[in-house]
Amino acid sequence: MSTEHRTRPRGRDRDRRTTVVAALLLAASAAALTYVLLGGHHGPVEKVAEPAPSRVLAS
Repeated sequence: MSTEHRTRPRGRDRDRRTTVVAALLLAASAAALTYVLLGGHHGPVEKVAEPAPSRVLAS
């Protein structure tokens, strides 16, 4: 049986891993923002909202 213990990643490896995770998060957020700004599932952002229906109270 081997008694080798996993050691912590070296500082350089941790920095690289942090950079990769940060790059992936940045890319995902940029993709989500682009999706929303280009209309996404519902249509363009510039679409004018329909006026709210007026409520008439019966007296």
